[in-house]
Amino acid sequence: MIEPPLPSNKSLIKDTCEENEHEADKLSKGEPCTADSKQAKTNEILTTQKIDSKRATGLSTAIAKNKLLELLDTDHTRVLIPPHFDQQSKSLRAILGATAIIVVFLLVNGAYVLAKGDPDQTRGIGSVVEAALLLLSIAFTYWAILRESKLETRELDMRLCAISQEIRGWNGIYADLRTPQLPTVTTYTTLRDGVWRDVPTLLLVEGDIIALAYGESTPCNISLRTGNDDLARDTEFTLSRGQKFTPEIMQLWQPAACLPNGGVNSASASAQSSWDPREAGHSAMAGRVLFLVKATPLNNHLTQISLHHQRTGRSVLQNQIRVVIRLCALRILPFFFIAALIANAVIYGVVSAKQQSHYSMGVEAILGKTVYIVFPFACTVLWPVFWIISRIFTNSCEVVLFDTLQRSKTDYEDTDNIDEFDIEALPPTKDITVGIGAIVDHMRWLWFNCDYRTLSRSSNLSETLGNITVICGIDKEGTIAEPFCTPEQIVVPDQGDDYAILDVAQQQEGAEMRTFIIDEGWEKYLPSLRPLGLDCSLNTSAHRLGGGRTETTHRRHNQMRRHGKVIPAQDTCLCRIGKAIGFIDEDLSCYSKLKEVNVFAPFHEATVSLTRKDVFCAASFTSTIIQTDGSPGLLQMLTDGNVELVLGMCLDYFDGTDIKPLDDHTIAQYYSLYLNALQQDLQCLAFSYRPLTVDIDSIKWPGWKKSEAASDNRPAKRSNFVKATANPNVQSLLSKYVDLHLDDDAVQSAITEYNPTMSRSSAESKSTDNKEIAQNSVLSATMPVENRTGTYNKSLGKPNGDIADIADAETVTPFAHTAAGDVEEGIGNDLSANGLAANSMNSDSIGDGKSQTAQAVISSARDGYNFSDDDSDEVATHSSSLDDLPDYLTEAARKALLRSKTKFTMQSNVSDNTLGLDYNKESLCQLSEEEDLLRDAVTEQIFLGLATFAYEPKTDVCDFIEDLDIAGIRFVYFSRATGRQSKAFAERLGLETDWNTCILLSSGTDGIQGDGYIEDHDIKARLPRGIENIRSHLKEVDDIPLQISLFAECTPESTREMIKIFQDYGDVVCCIGSALKDSNTLTFAATDLAVGIEPIPHFNRVFYGGAQGITAPVSQSTTRLSSNDDPAAAEVAEASAVALRSAVLSGHDATNDGSISTSGALVTQYALGAALTCIPCPLFLQHDTSLYMLMQVISEARRLVSCVQQAAILLLCSCLVLVAINFVTALCLLPPALTGYMLLWILWIVVPFLGITLLFTPHDENIMSTMPLKNHSHVSDISRFAIYVVIRMLPPIVITVFVYVITLARLLDDSPKLGQISSVFGRKDWMSLSSNDQWALLGAQTYAMTAFVFHCVCISSTLMYRTRSWIEFVPFRNVAWIFGSVVSLLLTFVFSALLLVFGDASVSRAPWYTYVIAFAGPVVLLPLQELCKLHDKKRWTRLQKLAKLEFKTKLGLHSPL
Repeated sequence: MIEPPLPSNKSLIKDTCEENEHEADKLSKGEPCTADSKQAKTNEILTTQKIDSKRATGLSTAIAKNKLLELLDTDHTRVLIPPHFDQQSKSLRAILGATAIIVVFLLVNGAYVLAKGDPDQTRGIGSVVEAALLLLSIAFTYWAILRESKLETRELDMRLCAISQEIRGWNGIYADLRTPQLPTVTTYTTLRDGVWRDVPTLLLVEGDIIALAYGESTPCNISLRTGNDDLARDTEFTLSRGQKFTPEIMQLWQPAACLPNGGVNSASASAQSSWDPREAGHSAMAGRVLFLVKATPLNNHLTQISLHHQRTGRSVLQNQIRVVIRLCALRILPFFFIAALIANAVIYGVVSAKQQSHYSMGVEAILGKTVYIVFPFACTVLWPVFWIISRIFTNSCEVVLFDTLQRSKTDYEDTDNIDEFDIEALPPTKDITVGIGAIVDHMRWLWFNCDYRTLSRSSNLSETLGNITVICGIDKEGTIAEPFCTPEQIVVPDQGDDYAILDVAQQQEGAEMRTFIIDEGWEKYLPSLRPLGLDCSLNTSAHRLGGGRTETTHRRHNQMRRHGKVIPAQDTCLCRIGKAIGFIDEDLSCYSKLKEVNVFAPFHEATVSLTRKDVFCAASFTSTIIQTDGSPGLLQMLTDGNVELVLGMCLDYFDGTDIKPLDDHTIAQYYSLYLNALQQDLQCLAFSYRPLTVDIDSIKWPGWKKSEAASDNRPAKRSNFVKATANPNVQSLLSKYVDLHLDDDAVQSAITEYNPTMSRSSAESKSTDNKEIAQNSVLSATMPVENRTGTYNKSLGKPNGDIADIADAETVTPFAHTAAGDVEEGIGNDLSANGLAANSMNSDSIGDGKSQTAQAVISSARDGYNFSDDDSDEVATHSSSLDDLPDYLTEAARKALLRSKTKFTMQSNVSDNTLGLDYNKESLCQLSEEEDLLRDAVTEQIFLGLATFAYEPKTDVCDFIEDLDIAGIRFVYFSRATGRQSKAFAERLGLETDWNTCILLSSGTDGIQGDGYIEDHDIKARLPRGIENIRSHLKEVDDIPLQISLFAECTPESTREMIKIFQDYGDVVCCIGSALKDSNTLTFAATDLAVGIEPIPHFNRVFYGGAQGITAPVSQSTTRLSSNDDPAAAEVAEASAVALRSAVLSGHDATNDGSISTSGALVTQYALGAALTCIPCPLFLQHDTSLYMLMQVISEARRLVSCVQQAAILLLCSCLVLVAINFVTALCLLPPALTGYMLLWILWIVVPFLGITLLFTPHDENIMSTMPLKNHSHVSDISRFAIYVVIRMLPPIVITVFVYVITLARLLDDSPKLGQISSVFGRKDWMSLSSNDQWALLGAQTYAMTAFVFHCVCISSTLMYRTRSWIEFVPFRNVAWIFGSVVSLLLTFVFSALLLVFGDASVSRAPWYTYVIAFAGPVVLLPLQELCKLHDKKRWTRLQKLAKLEFKTKLGLHSPL
């Protein structure tokens, strides 16, 4: 079979572009866009390319999608949650059983009355209708409960289906955000469609090729591949899921066959060598090791969710109502039923024993009267429906508010009457309005659909938010802290073997974050700061393609992360440090970046040292080779990176005036600072410098720009460097990967080979050459143009002329003490490239800044400096500072290794030259590879200083935690770091860090090496160590583990167990964590409420600023294969980028509206990965969303929960009052005061409607300063509340009975006296009541119903708040309640009129005082309500004070005094 020829890549791309433009035009005209045809064309491009079979291409996106969909669509991945409605509870069975008995009694009573009544008794028809209504209510309630339970059970399963649809509609767009290497972001460099992508863990599938870096954890079971792709085969070298990939592990696999640089000992061993990226055709990923994914991580992920995900526990409100319902159903209902049955039987037997109708009215007298006494309990069968509706309403309010706050761009502000110095001040809020229409629309959607968006049913969203007592932060970077660390301190050498530590701070100035040095008098250290500042300014690139700076991320866009894992400080832009010192862009215009050298040392002792410090990555640094205008052969190498590795590359240091030997005492000082920085949760970078003199014309490797004499090509300017690197061809030329190898054997070998008896004259000769090169570089850089012809005075170390003031820099005003308008002028003038030479010079002596060279940052070297071995013989050392100094950093080891001929991976050292160049033509000929030149060039550097970096809390986080404390919510931070490091960051958050504040959850045997409790007060406090000892400590010692806010050395397993402990002791736990860390999923599932947070900005947007129409060049889309390696793969990536850019241009909005993933063409791999990670999360926060949004949502939830609680009290009290009313009338030998349909009217319409109006009660301004209740010991003082109910409901009972009795006495034909009504009407034969008597009874019952409804409205006005009186809050401020009250009364009057309009009894016969008693009752009713509330308020205030005292107390049994 002959295959048809495939169209060329370029033609397909061109056709796709034209079609995309056509679709954009159609969209602008309002016509539908045929995205399917466009996507089909793009998929054809991505899946039909013929990439060289000799190179690894990885899976295609289409195949990966199919594997994920196959897994998601299988039945075993279904996750069903048990519903909160317990259909087998005793209370529900008791109520349903009682209702069934009542229905039977009603049918029997109705049939008997209709059969025996003469004349016809209409009461019989009413009984049958009431029984039918109860049966319908039972069926409807049962259907509603089953339907709600089904919707709740399938929420997670439907979310998986929704994610499956998102993946199915994903068109393979990969957002190139250059994912930072953060612990909170688990992505892997994966080969998809022949292009390297950043793919989240849960999107990996079996068969994917990943490039694993040392220090990364394995996403699943993976196997190492050997040989080239055409000879590739699996090996038995397999790593299990979660295992750290370290150099030690790699050495276990045939260490004799592999060299550290990825090569092999012989050509015959190539088939057995590891699958190196360069051998597989991907040199851009050199330094990583290629593995084959053996299992799909999502499979294990879904299995763990199905096994460990449990139903969210009942909320506090649900448990409270459950206790009350159980009391009513199991005690009060049986009591009234039995008491009524006995009382009616006794009354009938004693009073009616002599009546002729003894046998005829017995059924109604016993069964009928008993049924109507307990009939209100049967009405409660419909209350679960009311509960469902109220829960849908409250959840809709929360979701709509959450989405509105998420979209709102206004700031959180305090109200006008808030004192900013008041520690009890309420948290700031956003002034927004949520329309009732949006809430109703969402309610309608919730009623008919499974809420897979926010899981509001299974999570009890509103109730859980309203009762949160603990908020757990399980991540740091990108969640509660900024994703990128910021400068904290700068350490530079000072004269006299000392150093200076300068603090750095950030301040927001307009739209830009400015960095400045806050120490007084820091300007005197400018001579030492200038070289470090120039290093930071040149050795970085935080620019968007096209020249615009990305201030929101301010990341460093180099190639380090492509070759391995680095610490976050190496991923942070350093230009802010340069600006803080005084450099501006104009000062750097004369420098050109020639080469970027990415140096990794996975087998270096520095890497082993990092592993011991729980930093899992290979030691590395970046060296940038800079070329200056006018001096093409005089290069400068600027270096920053791992402290130990950089120190190991240095032999000297610069103190601002001289270049001095880096002896053991000096290096021990900086190493001690480095260790102390790590203990304080700081990251540290070292800076160094080396001047290079190279015969560029003799360099044979591509990418090195030749001098002007040999070529017209100029090196790329710094401003254009990033643009140049966008081209994959240029990337391979400008960026180079170099690996170093150093172990104990190499050190000993180097020391042995090194000749310590080298003649002093030879050493001095070489040293003098090097020294003069550095000195001349310094002079040419620091002197103005007109002074460069001056002679150099070797004895003084400086040129003739005004250059004597170089070290004495004029004072520069710091940013913190300068007006905004003066900053640029002062710093720009005083610290420009010329000002660096001599700040004290006048403007006439300053030359053109573009003529300065990189050596301007170093002043004149000390004349006659000797590089021999005995340089440091007379330097005094302190044993205390040398104890921790590693052997490979000692002066002897560094000198021996860096100058030996067996330097790093046994490469030949360049021979000494006599032409005054570091690398002349002859020495360059000795180097076979470009890496050999760079490997040699990065050694023998000059140390410049250190810089520490810290993760600063995100905006408003510290204030948010402080306001949580006011709200009675404890913020708990679970840290992965050691105790000291955790306390350092906790102090930045504002958490307490003294005694009883930190517990280590590691047992000391689980692989985490912590120092334990090293503080004296921690030891005295006897804090438990290890998660396995927490429960026993709580039972036997004290409750300190529940009172602290910091846990250190945590693993996901120990974090989940501690959360369960919190829940077991009654805390309602909310968890916030990264949405791109797959290990967070089970922790999210274990909490009562989980909130996923976007850890990096805009991860489900296409580009930074994509929503505003800002597009990037095609080359920004991905890191692709070099076109020299594979042009077809580059075109595949280009086609993907064209489709991606076209989607942006077509008008799609790429912004995230708060949902977990966005739908449509712009779904990226980050959004899908976050959706799979946040499967149990009801809520999702964007990266730039303030955590104060949670405060406002919690505040609204507290209001709603309080309103629902008060509405439930109104319903319950009304039910009990109606039971009591009919029971009292039965004891009075009278028929029921309220018939069944009247009870249904009150309990199904009037009271629920009034309860709904309570949900609109205005916000209580003190609600966020109250302590929330814990989820245990519910309604412990129920006897007190029972007394309140009796007192508050006694007036309605008395008034309703009086109205009924008085009205009945006056409406009867014989009009008996009030005292005789029981004997006269009670002795009548109810089966033979006349028409007038029946209408008189109905009229009296109607009056009683109207009186009760009126008093029920009055009572509802006092139930808006639990403790606030009418004076504090006038109920008429609740507009909804006014409307509901008026409507309830009007409907009741209409209902009463309809009952009486056809009657024969004249209502005018009712006495006037009946109306006075009925409508003047509030005069007595309201004072009683206020007295009960006042007493309850005193008790509640006392309990609040005790709760706050317990909340703020951190003292335990063994706490120090």
